[in-house]
This record gives sequence, C-alpha cells and structure tokens, in this order.
Amino acid sequence: MPRVFGHYVPAPVVALATAEAGVVFGSVFVGLALPLVGFQAIRPALGDAFAPAVALTTLVLTMVHIAGLYDTRQIYGRSELLLRLTIAFVAAYLLIAVLGYLLQPLTLARRAFLLSLVSSFLAILLLRLAHARLTRGRRTRRKVLLLGSGEVSQMIAEAIRAWRHNYELVGRLDTNGSVGDGADGVWTLGTLADLARVSKVTRPDVIVVALQERRGTLPVAEIVEAKLRGTEVEDWPSFYEKLTGKIPVGNLRPSWLVFADGFKPARLTLLTKRTMDLVLALGVVALSSPLMLAIAVAIRLDSPGPVFFRQERIGQFGRVFRIFKFRSMRADAPRISADEPDTRVTRVGRVLRRTRLDELPQLLNVITGDMSLIGPRPEWVALVSQFRDTVPLYLHRLAVKPGITGWAQVKNPYGATVENTWEKLQYDLYYIKNMSIFLDMLILLHTVHIVLFTRGSGEWTRKQQAQSTTSVSYAG
Repeated sequence: MPRVFGHYVPAPVVALATAEAGVVFGSVFVGLALPLVGFQAIRPALGDAFAPAVALTTLVLTMVHIAGLYDTRQIYGRSELLLRLTIAFVAAYLLIAVLGYLLQPLTLARRAFLLSLVSSFLAILLLRLAHARLTRGRRTRRKVLLLGSGEVSQMIAEAIRAWRHNYELVGRLDTNGSVGDGADGVWTLGTLADLARVSKVTRPDVIVVALQERRGTLPVAEIVEAKLRGTEVEDWPSFYEKLTGKIPVGNLRPSWLVFADGFKPARLTLLTKRTMDLVLALGVVALSSPLMLAIAVAIRLDSPGPVFFRQERIGQFGRVFRIFKFRSMRADAPRISADEPDTRVTRVGRVLRRTRLDELPQLLNVITGDMSLIGPRPEWVALVSQFRDTVPLYLHRLAVKPGITGWAQVKNPYGATVENTWEKLQYDLYYIKNMSIFLDMLILLHTVHIVLFTRGSGEWTRKQQAQSTTSVSYAG
C-alpha cells in the first residue's frame, strides 16, 4: 500500500485519482483545441489555461472525494454512481465558474468549459465502471499469508475481510500443524516449518507475521528466502495500521512504538498547521458571524439560559481550558439515566447537533491556541481519570492539540463509553504518528462529507445510550 505524505492510501485509489486528474486536466486543453460551432473563432492561448486547469482538477477531485467515491470499501450501483458523480461535477464546475468570475487568472473560456465538462464526465464515468469491474476480480487482489493463529492473527484476518476488494487471504501457518479450517474460517495450510513449500505453491504477495510468541518459532531463514524472491514481509501492527487507519493498542508490543517511524511532526508542518488554523478560523468566523448571531437569538427564544455552553476540557500536555459550544440542551434540565431517551435537547439544539453548527464557537478556542481545527477531541476533565486507568496509552493522545474534528471523529461514531474511547484512541494514535497537512486536508474533506450527509451527528440516539456503560452525560 503506497504512502502519500505519511498517510497510507490504497494503490487502486492512487491510480484512480491520478487517472481522473489527468482526464480533467487534459480535457481543458482538448476543449480549447477543438472547434465548437457558435463560439468565438479566436482561441485563447493554451498557456492561459494552465491555472484554471489546475484549479478545476483540484476541485473535481475534492468534490469526488466529498461524494464518497474514493472509499474503496463502498460499492455503489450504476444509478448511485451516476448520481454522486453528477453532483460532484456540477459542484466543481459551478465553483470554477464563480472563481473565474472573481479572479481573472482562473477564468476558463466557455468553449473549454463546456467541452471539458462533457468529455471529462463521460470519460471518468466509463473509467469508474471499468475500474469497478477490474478491482472486483480476484486477479487484482493482493494475496496474504498469515503466520500465527492466535488472537492477533484472527484480528488481522477480520481486517482483511473488511478490505476483501484489495486483499485475498490464502490461509495461515500455525505452530501446532493442525491442517484444516480454523474457528474464524481461515484455512490452516501447515506448520511454520512448511513456509518455503507453502509460499511456492500459494505465491503470496504479502506475508504477515502475526505471532504473539516468536522466540524459537519464527522461521527466519524461510522468511528471508521468501523476501528475496520478491514477497513483502510485514509485521502485523504495520499491516493492521495500513488496512484500518488505526494503531492497535491492546496487543501491541511497546518496542514497536519505540522503533516505529512517525510521532514527531516536522516544525514546518506544525507552523503550517497553526497558520491554517488561524486563517481558516478567522475566515469562517467572519463569514458566519450573521449565522452565529441568528443562532444565538434562536437559542434565547427557544429556551431560557445562556447562549453558550462552557465546560473544562483537557488540552495538549494536560493543560485545562474552557471549551465553547452553542447550548443545545435545556439549562435547568436534570440528568437522566443512560437507558432513557435524552429529552433535554431543545428544538433548536436538535437542529444544531444534526448540522454540527453547535461546534462553531469552538473556532474561538482555535484562535486563542487552545485547540486546532484537526486533532483528537478534547476530553471532559471528569472522564480523564477513568479512561487513564482503563485504556492503555490513553494519555499519549495529549501529545498534540485537541481539534474540532479529527481522524477518530470521521472514522468512528460519537460516544463516551470506555469501549468507544478505546476505539477512538487507536485512530488518534494513528493521526499523531502520521500527522501531516495532507492528512489534515483528508480529514476536512471527510468532515464536509459527514456534515452534508448528516452522518455521525453529535445527537445521542437511544441505541447509543443503551450501550453506554457510564451514567455521565454532557450538559451541552
């Protein structure tokens, strides 16, 4: 799996995005070169189209990502693919038209605009259909051979099944040599001593070492021989990280964290990240100030109480700060038990939570430096001691500034239970390990997708409450 600016991206996604970028970029120049009846005979210089072509390509790829078409685990039918692709193209070409009206260097000739829209849309639609057909075939999957049969091996097998369109699990080798179908449905092909024979027969692309106890059992000579023949050999934490976008803290050896790359962002990355925080936060506050004023008025008219909800949260290196949100609950409502529907949410608060507009005041925390736009969510002070004692490596998430949104928020639903915190920590550690501006931009795009499709809002559902293992609730 290739790595783009420190973040693991599936090879089919890289290939598809590169091909689509080439199609959109080239369609602009094709549109300028081809004649079109009814438009001016004088053609603009091809060099003048470079800037709008780059901008249009960026917009199309961004909108396609927001439409969820780069998620390799999602399979869309032709109708839904056509709908999502149409929405993405309409949004991208409308934006380039607006940018061209506001900025002269980004102006795209009408002929190039129309021909690019038609030709690139049809080309990418056909490319998508061909890509979907090819990637569903067994020939395009990478074959994986597992070494080990314990809990770690079963976890890797489960992760591979989730990425079945990219990987094919050919089987595993065990220490006891019991050939047959395992409890998790994975076929055991022999013992670890059979690695040379089995690898020649199955010809795996990747051998994943998932042995929990390696002393005296690891077939080093056979692994080296397979690697010299071109087979990739990976330790299970690294392979799991690539597949899932999270770091498994439960079965992880401390030595892996010590010697793994990452966990140390460059100074330029931190400086760029802070600059982006300030520019975007100040810009959004300026643009949304009328909306925020209307929300404040609606909150006061809907129920008595303050406009803002403030609560102490844990920030970077354990520093305590006050977080700001629009109040979405009745201020005088008592706490309820975890197995009852939450009736404290106001009418305005329900809309704010569904659209995540209640998070807007946190931009003030970003401006003051207590938070970042992207990072682990800041935890309530009252819960930190509980999670610190029950979740391994929990305090390591305090190595970076908390964020309004983050990798854990876009990959995992909201929740305040110990089990959910365990899951979110794995995503947070992945973000801290692979922090980059590229990953931040991906998270922002994921967040926009979630907001547009109203998925994963902060409003607690009855099912989530029933699964809660703590009676602690937020009053926001």
